[in-house]
Amino acid sequence: MSMQHAQLFEKIRPAIDSKIEEFKHFQYDAITAEELWRFCVEKKWRKKNVEQLRLYEVIATIFAVTPSDIVSFNQVEFLQSNDWFTEVNTDELKLLLGPVRT
Repeated sequence: MSMQHAQLFEKIRPAIDSKIEEFKHFQYDAITAEELWRFCVEKKWRKKNVEQLRLYEVIATIFAVTPSDIVSFNQVEFLQSNDWFTEVNTDELKLLLGPVRT
């Protein structure tokens, strides 16, 4: 996180914490403030200069985020990652992807 992003994050931290509390109210306890912030920066504002956004735009975006937005974002990022089989060694991969035995 750049210094300007970190300063903005701390400036609007009460709004982020409020949104996280809303998520917890609806049983989405796993979503963190940092994860919400990363979603906004990387998804909602990816084509914008975050430092040039007005404060009300930043807060309105945060309050508009739903838990399903973040879950979908995380799923897409996982599917796009290249390390699906990092915990599986080559012998296990050969066994899994080997020829079909009859």
